[in-house]
Amino acid sequence: MTLREIAELAGVSPSAVSRYLNGGSLSAAKYEAIDKVIKDTGYVPNQVAHDLRTGRVRQVGILVPKIHSKSVSQVVEGAHEVLAEAGYMTVLGSLEHAPDSVGRYLDWMQAYHMAGAIVMAANDADVRNGTYKNCDIPLVVTGQHFKDCNCVYHDDFNAAKDLTKLLLKKGRTRIGCVSAPKTDPAVGVGRIEGVKAALWEAGFTPAPPTVISDFHMESGYEAMQQLLADHPDLDGVFCATDSMGQGAMMALKESGRRIPEDVSVVAFGNDWANQVSSPQLTTAELYQTQCGRDAASILLDILEKGSEPSYTRQIMLGYRIMERGSV
Repeated sequence: MTLREIAELAGVSPSAVSRYLNGGSLSAAKYEAIDKVIKDTGYVPNQVAHDLRTGRVRQVGILVPKIHSKSVSQVVEGAHEVLAEAGYMTVLGSLEHAPDSVGRYLDWMQAYHMAGAIVMAANDADVRNGTYKNCDIPLVVTGQHFKDCNCVYHDDFNAAKDLTKLLLKKGRTRIGCVSAPKTDPAVGVGRIEGVKAALWEAGFTPAPPTVISDFHMESGYEAMQQLLADHPDLDGVFCATDSMGQGAMMALKESGRRIPEDVSVVAFGNDWANQVSSPQLTTAELYQTQCGRDAASILLDILEKGSEPSYTRQIMLGYRIMERGSV
């Protein structure tokens, strides 16, 4: 069945059917007439023809740092929910084994005429070398706050500050940190700056002892061992992610220290493992699913306007402190 035949059955012009299919403005009567014919006939638009006409495929690429992560799955879930409702397919790209290939992935997306991209695996190096600025398709970054990028990010600084205040409230005065590399501005910089701010406001001026870890539990375990070797009198530990926190608690237990009697531990993410560990891990919950929804909504808004706006769209999401047995 052709577009012209749909128009004849609905008693409207072919251009009206075209506007219906492309989300254009129509009177309520015409919309209902076309909608009824399409539902009655089971008409499915020719997507290939649409893509050839617009020069874009109704696909959005989502770049993630790794697949096996609760936060990644939540962001993807939220983005997919919004994109699928708008008729877009999501294509996932993982950078776990190629962390420096964001630019190459974006080049592929542009070569295959994807409509846009959501980048969860962003770092400051990609900003400095112009990877995002030089991208020819609309792009939204999640989890990071970059000045000249469309982005949805979290209040990492204040969440970390509140977690540290909780440690201080529990009487912890010798606090150490298991942090992430500074190439991740949100996790490796923003969260540690929040810790420092809380300590400074409480009168603790020296920077807290810090060991850099990657995002795995094993690395958090090793970092905690190093912290204990260098500072055996620690009575509080801030971990930049839940995985690091779980590893840190393992190392503390192995050293004979009791949690929270001897050492309190806090972390970030509210992973499911926090609720089954002993004790349960105190953490900051970030609204990752909403982050994905908001990123997809920003992207769709740009796509509907047909061109990049002259301003950037940025949304900062809040957080919730989940106090449990580890403090």
